[in-house]
Amino acid sequence: MFCEEARLKKNIFSAPAGFNPRRSHGESPGVLRCAAGLSLLDFWRENNSILLLGILAVIVIAVLLWLIFRRRHDAFPEIKFVAAPPALEKDLTLMESPPEPAVRSSYSPGIYGKIEVRVNDQQINTYLITDNPLTIGRDPAQALAIIPEAIVSKLHCSIFFRSGRIFVKDLNSTNGTFVNDERVNERELGDNDVVSLGKKGTIKIIYHK
Repeated sequence: MFCEEARLKKNIFSAPAGFNPRRSHGESPGVLRCAAGLSLLDFWRENNSILLLGILAVIVIAVLLWLIFRRRHDAFPEIKFVAAPPALEKDLTLMESPPEPAVRSSYSPGIYGKIEVRVNDQQINTYLITDNPLTIGRDPAQALAIIPEAIVSKLHCSIFFRSGRIFVKDLNSTNGTFVNDERVNERELGDNDVVSLGKKGTIKIIYHK
């Protein structure tokens, strides 16, 4: 078989132009196909290195293209737009109640009443009672409420706010401090209580809430 194929190749290459091996030798088509297969095998044997390199190059290019596509997909992920939730409809049937009016006290915050200073039954001044103690005396350098009478000590007493209540305290005065005709060292005051500076009662301080 192989000898006949070799002889056929020799005759084909040495035959003159226009020579048809199928007519001259009566070869069948199967023999010709076998010869063509041997030619491809020879071509593969001669160029297998180049063919392998080409196949490898195609594989490498395909892998690189896949990596580039994958990287671009990771760098620019698909942005999905989420529809905003529907706005809640306001219930128009609910009516807001009007704010309640603020209850105002008779005095501003930090003011807890006032005192009325009377000398010989004549009002000479009034003072507000605040967070700061109100000192009463004859000396303007020491007292806030000044009563220029000899019976009053330079620093006679103090009226102050403590824990929601008003108190009067004697400050070691010479003639003493009296609440409703009773001598005291310290006493809580009620509305319209009368504080006397000295026992004579000519100097009176009346507390009003």
